[in-house]
Amino acid sequence: MDLAERLDGIRVRVHAPGTEIEAELRRRTDITVSFGESVYEFIDESALENALASIARLLWAGWQRQYRAAIGETDLSIDADDLRDSNFFADRAKVEAIGKSSDERITISAVGMENFSVHLRPGTVREVPEEQFTAGASEAAAKLIQDFQSQVDELKKRYYE
Repeated sequence: MDLAERLDGIRVRVHAPGTEIEAELRRRTDITVSFGESVYEFIDESALENALASIARLLWAGWQRQYRAAIGETDLSIDADDLRDSNFFADRAKVEAIGKSSDERITISAVGMENFSVHLRPGTVREVPEEQFTAGASEAAAKLIQDFQSQVDELKKRYYE
C-alpha cells in the first residue's frame, strides 16, 4: 500500500468530553458528527459550540498521530531540517482557515489547526433538524480542512519552489 492510500485509510473516532456527541474522520476530509439519543434537541448552542470545538481538536490530534506513524514507516522527513523549514512551520502555524456550511449557520475556524472555534447562528438548534445540522457540520469541517490545505499549498510554493 502506498503512502497516499495509507493516509486515505486513516480513521479517527472521538467523543466530546462529558457529552454523547461523537465524530469520525475518514479519507482526510470526510467528517461525520452524531448525537446520542435526545442530545441534539436539548443542548444549548454555546455548549454545542464548545463540544464541536473539542471534537475538532481531538480529531486533528488523532489524525496527526496516525499521520506521523504512517510517515515514520517511510524515508520521508516531516521535521524541520533547516531554517527554511523552520520558517515554513512557523508560518503554517499562523494560517487562519475557515469553513462554513452552505446555509451559513455553522462556521468553524482555526489558527494553525490548533486553536479551533465554532460559531452557530443563534436559533440554529431550534430551527434546523438534527440530520441537516450534522450534514452542515460535516460540510463546514471539510471546507475548513480544504481551506487550510490550500493555504499550506501556497506556503509550500512560496518556500520550496
